[in-house]
Amino acid sequence: MMQQSNIEKALPKFGIQTMTQRFIIAIMLLVGSMQLNAGESIVRVSQSLSQVKAYAGGFFTVKIRIERRALDSFFMIEQELPQGMEAFGVESHGAQFSFEEGRVKYTWLRLPLEEEIQVAFKVKVPASMRGRQEFQGSYYYIENEEKQIFQLPLAGIDVVEHVSATDNNAEVKLMGIINNDPSNRPEFMNQASDALEYRIQILSSTVRLDKDSIRTNYKIKDKLNEENFNGLYKYTVGSFKTYEQAKMYKDKLSMQKYIPFVIAYNRGSRITLGEAMQVAARRK
Repeated sequence: MMQQSNIEKALPKFGIQTMTQRFIIAIMLLVGSMQLNAGESIVRVSQSLSQVKAYAGGFFTVKIRIERRALDSFFMIEQELPQGMEAFGVESHGAQFSFEEGRVKYTWLRLPLEEEIQVAFKVKVPASMRGRQEFQGSYYYIENEEKQIFQLPLAGIDVVEHVSATDNNAEVKLMGIINNDPSNRPEFMNQASDALEYRIQILSSTVRLDKDSIRTNYKIKDKLNEENFNGLYKYTVGSFKTYEQAKMYKDKLSMQKYIPFVIAYNRGSRITLGEAMQVAARRK
């Protein structure tokens, strides 16, 4: 049959030689709809995400860790991604990685001898995606010539509005300076300038939004400002003379539905944080 033929074509990829090996793998690949095992798994499997929120159009990494516990058999991980996400293998630890029709798979003919095994893959988020995204998956192995199937621990991530990479990278770099040596912050970080203004951006949109609805949906108590910048409607709150004042304000905002970040203006014109730091440094 066609299904068997496809399996026969796939088996050589694993270097399978004996009839017993071919029979076991063929049965496992054919039986794809078994019920989850209600018992306790021999192995322990956990997964983690590199972040709790991801920007639309951005990336994040998923890591899956296996505690082998003397299991010495075929092993497969299968993770289903939300529609539109793409996966790219990062770490396979001897497994065959594949991504087809929204499913990530790691397959071992026999688990490595290490007690702890880790694999990882990078996920690209569609630019149009928003909101909470959940991941479902299973792992399989052979015990006493029977297929055992267990559910992977559930995981999820919140996808939020894309922000300007220039602004975000500048702030990350700036915060790296602050966090690495708080006692040695550049003086211009707290330097006020008549030309400079800092605000907190809440979100951006390709279409104009109702500000009252934004304040209600995102539980924003402050006055909301709107501007059109590079073809996008930007919504901001606050007005501060120094970066540190803006950051302290930003840290008090809720991050449940959005990721606020600091933006800068020079005499009313939008500039990057890096440019703002240069202006502030010149005016020390």
